[in-house]
Amino acid sequence: MELNLDATDKRLLGALIRNSRLPMAKLAKSAGVSREVATYRLQRLKDRGILLGYVTEIDMEKMGYVGAAVFVATKTQRESELKEYLKTSPHICWVGEHVGIWDFGMSIFGKTIEEVDEKFRTMQEKFKGIIIDHRFTQHKRNHYYYEKLFGIPLFKPFARARSHILDPIDKTLLRELASNSRSDYTYLSKKVPLTAQAIKKRIKTLESCGYIKKYTVFLDYSKLNIYQYSIFIVNKNIDDRRKLLAFLAEHQDVCFICEYIGDPFLEFGVFVDDPYKLRRIIRVIGESFPDNRIVEHSLQKELVSFGPAKCVFE
Repeated sequence: MELNLDATDKRLLGALIRNSRLPMAKLAKSAGVSREVATYRLQRLKDRGILLGYVTEIDMEKMGYVGAAVFVATKTQRESELKEYLKTSPHICWVGEHVGIWDFGMSIFGKTIEEVDEKFRTMQEKFKGIIIDHRFTQHKRNHYYYEKLFGIPLFKPFARARSHILDPIDKTLLRELASNSRSDYTYLSKKVPLTAQAIKKRIKTLESCGYIKKYTVFLDYSKLNIYQYSIFIVNKNIDDRRKLLAFLAEHQDVCFICEYIGDPFLEFGVFVDDPYKLRRIIRVIGESFPDNRIVEHSLQKELVSFGPAKCVFE
């Protein structure tokens, strides 16, 4: 798959996809350029609207929160108001704009599934008559494979250590890293009463205890001439489901898989540089797993990254 990037930009973004906290010297070395060139190139990627942010993926379940994927079909009235609401709500993270059965997808988080339902009902009431249909499904597990697009090895999870109880300093560090995963120790030392070395040790603890899952980037893939599709497949056979999950995880064009609690659906994402290639991918999956059924697919563009919802820091 050809990306709308030269070799240097591709190497820079590939390195950041795997670890967006790489020091600039290591990042530049991975791309085979000087620090000055790397700094210039990153700024240019931002100016072109390709590089939208530096993201820290945080385990929200360990933070005491549960989430649900919610898809809504809407009328066109008040769409800009709805988008702004989705982007700024403290209980919402990851928002996608869809072309298909649904118009928007999102993840809503709360301390209980009842609270998640309450937050959705509040939104539904606020946009009564605008939201005309919806699907509400509780999250189980999400898997991300965006490294495949850049032809690099998948990120290996941090080694797990003993449990750790968060204190206010930990939460402040997580909040700052969620806002910008490249926040340096000097900047962070102005936010918490610790030395840079002590902050570094704290962050290592948050990684090894599983609160921090990964550092990555938020990209506008449409600027790279790449189309991202969300596909729902029905699978009720447990043995077949395991094989399907393994098949999708290994497929070179699959960029994410979402599993839901008590739901026969699996959702997965596919990157293509030609929309017609989606047909071939769907046919291959259908022939490989004839007892499964693809029930819907939609073109999507992410408006908000899969970083944590702001409510987890309250």
